[in-house]
Amino acid sequence: MGTKPTLFITFTFLASVGFASAEPVSRDEAIRQAYANNRELAIASLEVERAASSLRWSGRLENPELEIARMGDGFGNNDDESISEIGFTQKFPITAKLKHEKSLRHYQVILAEAEIAEKRRELAGQVDLALIDLIATREQIAVSRELVKLNREIVDFLKQQAKEGLVSSLDVMQATLSGRTLEQQSKALETMEKHHLMDLLKVIGLDPESTLKSETRFNLPRERPGIDVSLDTVLQRRPDYVLALAKTDEAAAALTLENAKRWQDVSVRVFVEQEEMVDAPDGLDGNTFTGFGISIPLPLRDRNQEGIEQAEIDGRAAAKEVDAARFRIRSECEEAFHHRTDAWELARDASGDLLDLAETNLAEFRTAYEQGQASLIQVQRAQEQVLELKTASLEFVAEYHRAAAKLRLATGDYPGLSVTSK
Repeated sequence: MGTKPTLFITFTFLASVGFASAEPVSRDEAIRQAYANNRELAIASLEVERAASSLRWSGRLENPELEIARMGDGFGNNDDESISEIGFTQKFPITAKLKHEKSLRHYQVILAEAEIAEKRRELAGQVDLALIDLIATREQIAVSRELVKLNREIVDFLKQQAKEGLVSSLDVMQATLSGRTLEQQSKALETMEKHHLMDLLKVIGLDPESTLKSETRFNLPRERPGIDVSLDTVLQRRPDYVLALAKTDEAAAALTLENAKRWQDVSVRVFVEQEEMVDAPDGLDGNTFTGFGISIPLPLRDRNQEGIEQAEIDGRAAAKEVDAARFRIRSECEEAFHHRTDAWELARDASGDLLDLAETNLAEFRTAYEQGQASLIQVQRAQEQVLELKTASLEFVAEYHRAAAKLRLATGDYPGLSVTSK
């Protein structure tokens, strides 16, 4: 991926969570925690076990059938003649149907793993964006508190000046009202922070009572980011593309299996027969017969035409899905790369000379006001400009990090997304 934003966050969890650390936790580690804690992902992971179970028990012959029969002439001549028979019947495929069935189940395991990996990719993207929203809000809170502190210094200075009769009490009131407005904005940001924290805890899979302390740093790369990863590399990372490829393999295996089902199983029967018959003039005489039989279904009407046709359609659909997935992923990456570049340029401009000029302007107006060379309105206006520019700068920087996170989502550059089945 190119230059990644540097985000560090320290987690302090309750004992019931099963994880507690005072060390900084990276985004990748937070994503791994979400993998481990997410309830929906845990439920979806059972599909892999289900597919593996089907693979393990596939490719087996059907159970043999035991046949027991006894016939007598009680409703006939009633000469105590009888026939007793015991036999076993086993069905055998005359094609490699069992082998093809096992091959199909193998590809279905790969499909299940790819589907889980895709859910993990989506979950990782949610963790990334939730972290960025929380961090951006906390950065704004820090700026807001800084301006509140600055306003209090102005109010304290004005109060001292008012005691000496150098300024009007109206100036004190005006500065106090301005400070109350800043405090309300700060409280609104703190409320927003709580909401973002709850969202983050939910997406990671932690209880709402869990606490989180963060040590964050938003960095903007010095150099303009570019397109630094190939489409082939992205396609190898993206589970949804692997899923599309696996569906073509599954469709091919399914077609092979359906073709093998054109011939139904052959039944082989082995039996032993005991016969008691009247043999004149000696009377009842016994005899034992052994033998076997074979039953071959003739594919005269049903040759599994429907199953073969449906499998062929599934194969064509799977091939088209691969092409659609490739186009979709390429479009997502191109859009994400351009979005990140545009966001970087806006953040760089917003964090540059204009912000420095506004801070210098505020400092000069404060000095000029203390010397009686500027009005309070000018100081307040300069203070508002700093707040507006700092807020805008933080939002542009945060938007850059959001764009970088969306690019990471598009390129699939997350831990734990590999499909292990071969």
